[in-house]
Amino acid sequence: MSGKKIKHRIGWLVLCLLPIFGQAQVAIHGKVSAEGEPLGGVRIDLRFAADSRMLTYTFSDGQGNYRLQTTQSGKFILQFKSLGAEPLSLTIAPAQADTLIDVQMRPGGVQRLQEVIVHAKQPYRNGRDTIELAVNSFLQGDERNVEDLLRKIPGINVGTDGSIKIGNKEVEKVMVEGDDFFEKGYRLLTQNMSVQPLEKIQVLQRYSNNKQLKGIENSDKVALNLQLKADSKNQWLGSVGLQGSPIGPKYYQASANLMNFGKRNKYYLLASANNNGYDAVSSINYLIQSGSANEPGQIGMDISTPTLIDNTPNLPNFDYRRTNFNNDKLISLNTILNPTSAFKIKWIGFANPTKKSFYRNTVQEYNLEDIQFTITEDYAFARKIDNYFTKLELQYEPSPHTTLNYTGTLGSLNSNELGTLLFNNITSLETTKNKGYLTNHNLTYSYKLSERKALVSSIRFINQQSPVDYSINQYYYQDLFGPDSVSGVQQHIDNNLRYLGATTHYISRQQNGNFFELGLSSTYQQQKLNTQLRLLPGPETEHKTVAYPPEYANEMTLRLFQTNFISKYTVKQRNWEVTPRLQLGMVYSRLINFEEQKRKNNLQLSPGLSAKWAIHYKGRLETDLFFQQQNTKLTDLIPNYYTTGIRNFIKGMDNIATLSSSGATLLYTYGNMSDRFFANIQIGNQILFDYIGTENDLHPNFNLMQQRLLQDKTLCYAKAELNYFVKSLNGNLRLDVGFNTVDYENMVVGLGRRQIRTNRYDYGLSFRSSWKSYFNMYTGYSLQTNSYRMEGETNTLTNGQAFLNLFLRFGDNLQFSLKNESYRFGAMPQQKAQTYYFSDFSVFYDLKKYKTRFDITAKNIFNTRSFRNALLTDISRSTTEYRLLPRYISVGIDYNF
Repeated sequence: MSGKKIKHRIGWLVLCLLPIFGQAQVAIHGKVSAEGEPLGGVRIDLRFAADSRMLTYTFSDGQGNYRLQTTQSGKFILQFKSLGAEPLSLTIAPAQADTLIDVQMRPGGVQRLQEVIVHAKQPYRNGRDTIELAVNSFLQGDERNVEDLLRKIPGINVGTDGSIKIGNKEVEKVMVEGDDFFEKGYRLLTQNMSVQPLEKIQVLQRYSNNKQLKGIENSDKVALNLQLKADSKNQWLGSVGLQGSPIGPKYYQASANLMNFGKRNKYYLLASANNNGYDAVSSINYLIQSGSANEPGQIGMDISTPTLIDNTPNLPNFDYRRTNFNNDKLISLNTILNPTSAFKIKWIGFANPTKKSFYRNTVQEYNLEDIQFTITEDYAFARKIDNYFTKLELQYEPSPHTTLNYTGTLGSLNSNELGTLLFNNITSLETTKNKGYLTNHNLTYSYKLSERKALVSSIRFINQQSPVDYSINQYYYQDLFGPDSVSGVQQHIDNNLRYLGATTHYISRQQNGNFFELGLSSTYQQQKLNTQLRLLPGPETEHKTVAYPPEYANEMTLRLFQTNFISKYTVKQRNWEVTPRLQLGMVYSRLINFEEQKRKNNLQLSPGLSAKWAIHYKGRLETDLFFQQQNTKLTDLIPNYYTTGIRNFIKGMDNIATLSSSGATLLYTYGNMSDRFFANIQIGNQILFDYIGTENDLHPNFNLMQQRLLQDKTLCYAKAELNYFVKSLNGNLRLDVGFNTVDYENMVVGLGRRQIRTNRYDYGLSFRSSWKSYFNMYTGYSLQTNSYRMEGETNTLTNGQAFLNLFLRFGDNLQFSLKNESYRFGAMPQQKAQTYYFSDFSVFYDLKKYKTRFDITAKNIFNTRSFRNALLTDISRSTTEYRLLPRYISVGIDYNF
């Protein structure tokens, strides 16, 4: 679809929607108070004076503000009702389109309710910064864990990697009864914990990770808190599940959860094993990296050794579990202890031995003027992973205004990979061994100077070692190293990191809401990278001597000493705020390679300006302008070549540089997830004045890639998410649209510099019903178009996905679930698209009296055994065929206690 057609369609959509938003004629708004204090949670009804017929209603927010709109005219009754206050009714006849009515309510009425039971399918708002969701409103009977439940809640987006976002913000943590086990590693909880003990889910907005900063810091973070049923607190409970296929291919899944969430002490123990494609731990990196990068007093959040060789398959927009041949095991022990009210101990630990394998068949075509060839690759890959990790957190509060927090982690991250490869019709065996070690220690001191001022200081030490041994028992590089008799190629990598950083932040919030933050940080970072490529002699070689090509060896050390000064000040008014900020850094860099030294000392300036504006009752506008300077990374500076796999050799630019960029973003938010209509619309633009590009020397058996310092790369994007609860259909309709444009250049040996423009368009429409009946559905369709335009030639790739999930319930005990998916991959001008269909069927039977559920599940009913995905880049296009798990039927039982 051309950009011109898209603009026309968007224009027609806007014209069609204008009448919907343009009907409001009368707006009634104001503030509700009681004894001079704002009163939140007050229900305000607008009725006709003649017959008391309801027109509309709303609730006051945490500041007591409310707003109503109606297209009617005449006399109305405005009613105010609140627990703990006497009802108030006013007769009004608005004569203007905008009418202000402030009211004072008198204390009285019902002061306390013993029990409130709310039967509602929609979430309800509780207080200014909290949205509470009743779990029973979203359960459909086929949920195996918390993540399955979260996927069904409008406004909560769960990614394929298990990440959770509210709008465009990823949640900081998922807590249970106010306590957090895993921070950003919450996937370990959400992908394993049963939904049975849950009563409510709280969405905590403007969340503060640091207790002493609550009410002071300028936070826009979001967190989730899982609240348990009354009979699930302060006692041991858990679940045991077992699934297996009695006939056909043998697949199984077993899990056990044991937990006790008391007021003082909490315990969570879990174990799981499966070979049906589910990852017990989505990514260990989320557990290793603790804390939040944008929080006062935090330092060293994103520091780690780079990954140089990665054979993990890239499967965008596809359920990876269908192609994940695995044997995954996990055991995790976690506890939170409070020996005294001032001392807290948190310990988590897990072991995750795993085996994975995948199978792919790739055909990659290069068609660049005189450079034209095709490579083929048939790859069977097996990986054995042994990850062991433990984390200890100690929190001590000697006084209500002082907190001392220590966090220490220790990890052993090992993997052995074996690949059987048919590359350009030549067979070979490829092995990769990783043996990693990590320790990370952080000490934080927080002191609340007053109700509006606080001081936070931290120091962090990191030591990480990530050695790699790579080998291949075939010689493909005669055109690179000569036709000598070589039996194989090996490469050893030493990849080590040491980091020490300290920071102090002073924050203050004035009585009028203005906010001030001042920070000073100092870091020292040393990275060592040694690589050595070895050419092993063949059996017919007279002198059995290993060759070491000098241009394929590195012995480098990068030392960085950086001091940063950070300042920001927020001017806040009733409905807007502006925050100018400045980061000033002095960087001392030293690069050593084989005794050759290079130094660079430079001043880095990174100013910015952000603003927020509450345009109206539900509409918020946020913008950010920035200029940024940063260092080149270690992988940008590697002076000689190293291999990242069978075909690619990469080297850096061998020159320390400062990368500068600037940009702007604009975000409009309407409503929130508790409203009938809520939306997020975002646009942005960024200019990279300096960026790291590539120069490729392309050959059928190898590619030499050299990184180059280039200028003026531009990025533009826009995306929108619109959710609307359609009353007539009793369901949530969601529309996602977006585009991304990038202008840059790359270099190809023999062709010189090439100007590239990439365009990406995304469309998605989905509907999820919330019918109060035995039947519900969730259906949708998404389309993605990518194009590369270079020197007058444009290549386009279009992929599509559709799904239809049906849920059928008979009584309280019997449920049916049918999940259907179709994928359409690889629509290019010279290639027809391939369409693949998948269907999974499940039957669940609950014996609620015995807290037991039985299920029968059929996976991949159509027995689709492979699928072919297409990939388009600025130098090639390729198709890759992946092998899929076959059809199987499993029988399972889940018992909760």
